[in-house]
Amino acid sequence: MTKLTGQCLCGDISFEADGDVPVMANCHCTDCRHATGTAFATLMFMKQDDVKITGTPKTFQHMSDAGSTMTKHFCSNCGTPMFAQNSARAGMIALRAGNINEHQEFTPKANVYASSKMTATILDDGIPAFEKMPG
Repeated sequence: MTKLTGQCLCGDISFEADGDVPVMANCHCTDCRHATGTAFATLMFMKQDDVKITGTPKTFQHMSDAGSTMTKHFCSNCGTPMFAQNSARAGMIALRAGNINEHQEFTPKANVYASSKMTATILDDGIPAFEKMPG
C-alpha cells in the first residue's frame, strides 16, 4: 500500500491516496503532451475509490486514438493538470506524478507511445518502451 498526497499550484484541489499503484508510466502520446505542455506525462494509476479528492476539478473529455473517452481533471483557478481517466479502465484514476508530495514513490515501469515521443526525449534503456499502449 502506498500513501500519497498532493495539490495543485494554488491549493484549491488536493488529494489523499492510499492503496496499490499497479501502473507507473511515462506517456509520450500527442494528447498527453498537449494536455500537460510537457514532453510526456508522468502517471500513477490507482483505484478511484482509493483516492479522496478535495475541491472540484474542472473536466475536459476527448477521444483517444484507441476510441476510448479520456477525461482530464484540472484546477479551474490555476490550470494545473491533476488527474486523468480512461473509459477503457473503469474504476481507475491516474494521478499526475508532478503533483505528488511523495515524489520518491514514482518510479516509471514503462514508456508508452514511444512512437510519438519528441525527438529530443531520451528514453532510459532500463525501462521497457512500447510503441503504443500495451494490451
